[in-house]
Amino acid sequence: MKYKFWKILMMGVAGAGLLTLTQLPAQAAELSTLDGYDRAKVAEENYKAMHGNAAFPLEDTDPEYAAIMKKYIYGDIAEQVKITPVERSLIKLAVLTTNQNEKLLANAVEEALAVKATPLQIRESIYHVTPYIGFAKTTTAIEIMDGVFKKHGIKLPLEKQGTTTDENRFERGLDFQVRTYGESITKMRASVPAYQKHLQDDLSAFCFGDIYTRGTLNLKMREMLTVAAIGTLGIEAQFRSHVNGTLVAGATPEEVIGVITSMNPYVGFPRTLWMMKIANECFAARQEQ
Repeated sequence: MKYKFWKILMMGVAGAGLLTLTQLPAQAAELSTLDGYDRAKVAEENYKAMHGNAAFPLEDTDPEYAAIMKKYIYGDIAEQVKITPVERSLIKLAVLTTNQNEKLLANAVEEALAVKATPLQIRESIYHVTPYIGFAKTTTAIEIMDGVFKKHGIKLPLEKQGTTTDENRFERGLDFQVRTYGESITKMRASVPAYQKHLQDDLSAFCFGDIYTRGTLNLKMREMLTVAAIGTLGIEAQFRSHVNGTLVAGATPEEVIGVITSMNPYVGFPRTLWMMKIANECFAARQEQ
């Protein structure tokens, strides 16, 4: 019965002028963006440039899985992403900090140093995601980062990068919000009941006053990191807002898709396709303006 069903289905597809299953692979290959390079060789070269002769995770116990992972991350994704190696490394740090994968996070810090991200850029990327994921996760990530820094002889603590004081952090944070995201911030604050207002004040002072005004990273990079953290969490309203914020900060649609593509190996395809759908809606809305 099952065979008869599939036979009828395939006859119907062929009769409609569509491809049969046996025809699909050849047709798909013609349309593929994966042609034109030796993915195994590219992956090996990219990984070795960052990690030398260090073993890839799971290479000893699960070499087949390790090969799949290495070729996808360091072959396919590395070829496809349209952001700089430093940007890509910092995005990876934000995603792995959000997911709290300790082993991969240590490797990501190594990679960031290998592609010439500065210790301050690395540290600021982890500091930056604190308002979105909380101190519990970022404290662990900072401990891992500091361990890698010590291994490389990087002197700690690094230079301070804060630019606000207790007296002006709220004012500067709120000013930043309104200038970046528009009068919707003022309307949102006005609609909040008095007994909840403290959380809006904390958002302005902590997220935007304490964090967004810090040195080292520019606004575009900070918005990219926010997109990475909130996209990993899967929170639609804020994700949409920060995709728009990234575009306002000077990123191109290709760079936004580069951020999402960099995230894909660590968040999976359902989350990736969800992010792409929202990003495409943001791109279309801006074209209509």
